[in-house]
Amino acid sequence: MRLIKRVLLLLALLMPLSVWAADTETLINYADDPATTGKVKAALAKDTRLSALDIKVKSDDLGAVHLSGSAKSQAEISQAVIVARSVSGVVSVQNDIVIDAPDSVKTK
Repeated sequence: MRLIKRVLLLLALLMPLSVWAADTETLINYADDPATTGKVKAALAKDTRLSALDIKVKSDDLGAVHLSGSAKSQAEISQAVIVARSVSGVVSVQNDIVIDAPDSVKTK
C-alpha cells in the first residue's frame, strides 16, 4: 500500500512538468523568424512588379511564410507567392493576399 501511495505521489508531482514541456515546445515551434521574414520582405521589395508596401509577411522558424494584405491584381498576388517561395529557407507559403478595389469603386 505504501508503494502505491508513493508511486501516485510521484506521478502527481511529475505531471505538471510534462504539460509545461509540451507547452514550451509549441511556443518554440511557432516563434516568429525575423531572418526569414526580412529576406522575404526584401525580395518582395526588389521585384518591380509588386507593390510590396501593401503585402504583409510573417514566418515561423520552420520555414512557413504567411502573406497577407492587398495587391492590385491576381497576377501581382501570384508573383508575390512565386517570389516568397524562391527565398532560401522558405518551405511553404500561405497566401491570404486580397485584390484591392480601385479608388473609383471604393468611393461609390
